[in-house]
Amino acid sequence: MSGRKPLVLGDLAEAKGDVTQNRWVGARSARALEASLGFHAGRLSDGWWVLLLKERLKPADFDFAGITLRSGGRLGLPARDPAADRARTHVSDQILAERGPAGYADLQASALAGVTEKGEDRIVKVIPVTPHSEAMAPADQYPMGGGGLQWTLRRPCSFLVALQVDAQGIARIPGFSCFLGESATYDDRARIARYLMEA
Repeated sequence: MSGRKPLVLGDLAEAKGDVTQNRWVGARSARALEASLGFHAGRLSDGWWVLLLKERLKPADFDFAGITLRSGGRLGLPARDPAADRARTHVSDQILAERGPAGYADLQASALAGVTEKGEDRIVKVIPVTPHSEAMAPADQYPMGGGGLQWTLRRPCSFLVALQVDAQGIARIPGFSCFLGESATYDDRARIARYLMEA
């Protein structure tokens, strides 16, 4: 997280970049969350943060980035070669070409109608402790994910720093901590999930 102001659990922080919906994040273990979001195995082994959006978005605030089945908001699967990967058509460019600026804005407004301030359809951002690696091929670093919504925020937005998970799999929300690995208890996982829906 170099170059970023340190995150503090329970504080508000500004963030932009790729986001998804809470239903694709929730109280998952590292392995399950990697599979859901399309991170390579081990990307979350040093821990991660979950941020909850705390402001209303407008159409001009985000671009469509497809779903987590494909990385980088581009059509098709990631390539091994970084240049070939960057050459893939971006989802937002395709939509803009098909619908024009007015149609794109209409689609953004329609998409926002399906987003809630709380619950499973709220917007969340996952920040891995392990940063993106320029040395790893895109196809290896960002395999096919679970197919969740993916948007890219155009500007820094206000988020609640809601969950921190460390390298030992200990999850912390304000006033509570528990193990969030594969063997986490149902009650502990449910408490984390409820907080991420209600905070």
